[in-house]
Amino acid sequence: MTTLTRAPAPAAIDGTGITFRRWRNLDEIPGMVVANNALRQACGVIEPVEADGMRHRYTHLVNSDPTQDCIVVERDGATQGYARLEWHDLADGDRLYDATLLVAPAAWGHGVAETVARWLEARAAELSEANPTDRPEHIGHYLFGGDTEGEAALAMLGYTPVRYEAEMLRDDLEDLPPEVVPEGYELRTPREDELPAVHDMFVAGFHEHWGQAEDDEQRMDEWVDGPQFRLDLQVVAFRGDEPAAGVSNELHPRPDGSLRGLLAGVATHPAHRRRGLARAAIARSLRILRDAGATSAYLGVDQMNHNRAMDLYASAGFRLVSSGTNFRKPMPRRGTP
Repeated sequence: MTTLTRAPAPAAIDGTGITFRRWRNLDEIPGMVVANNALRQACGVIEPVEADGMRHRYTHLVNSDPTQDCIVVERDGATQGYARLEWHDLADGDRLYDATLLVAPAAWGHGVAETVARWLEARAAELSEANPTDRPEHIGHYLFGGDTEGEAALAMLGYTPVRYEAEMLRDDLEDLPPEVVPEGYELRTPREDELPAVHDMFVAGFHEHWGQAEDDEQRMDEWVDGPQFRLDLQVVAFRGDEPAAGVSNELHPRPDGSLRGLLAGVATHPAHRRRGLARAAIARSLRILRDAGATSAYLGVDQMNHNRAMDLYASAGFRLVSSGTNFRKPMPRRGTP
């Protein structure tokens, strides 16, 4: 990565015990997980963050060096949040400086979110200068519904809500929907040697989704090397040897000791849509997750998905339980104040 000025970490907020410093190494992860889960719990988010998953994420970042692009928020020595920036060229032709702004509720009310949001903008300006492009540039944030600290900061800085997402939960895995597999297709677990083709199918299936990065940024190793990946939980519809649709599933332990399934990715190749393949793969996934010990299942969805994904998931027994908002703000064109 090009050597940059590196926007300095913000000064401490007087009288609060709140300080800011640069991210050092992977030893930061446990404290970041605690702060992240505190915010998720306050906002009613059901997907937990786990240390292994965050560690894997931070060792597979694209266009982001956390030693330069991440700061940690501390209060009296304990991690209370963090902010990180990465950039992506999107399939729609834009460039997005994708910001993570996370402040645990225990640190709300002191201007922390606004402080780190301003730092993220300064860092984005440096990255923009170092990586010139003719694409329209935006800074983007995703906030959980209920993160009033973050929402107030972004409103003050001129961000606009542009897209809405949600979590949907199936409370139990009883009375599952039927599997109706169209003629000419086979629903099964892929072999290991078929995973590259399956990954390519997922990339093609998500290519036109809002906010999707260019195809060359989609890395198979981040998927199959992840701590939650299990081959036996993958469900793919094949037409001959060609993957046509699929669901990538995971299992997550809950605090009460039970297991909850996650339908982490649901996709259909554009050439195979409108045939009921995703519906069949979801039904098979719920059975596989139940047989693996899960007692409930959930997934994330773009509420404005043009393929009516929310209707599909609702028909499979899922209900909306939490929401989130994507915010964006145009970056100034170079040479403009």
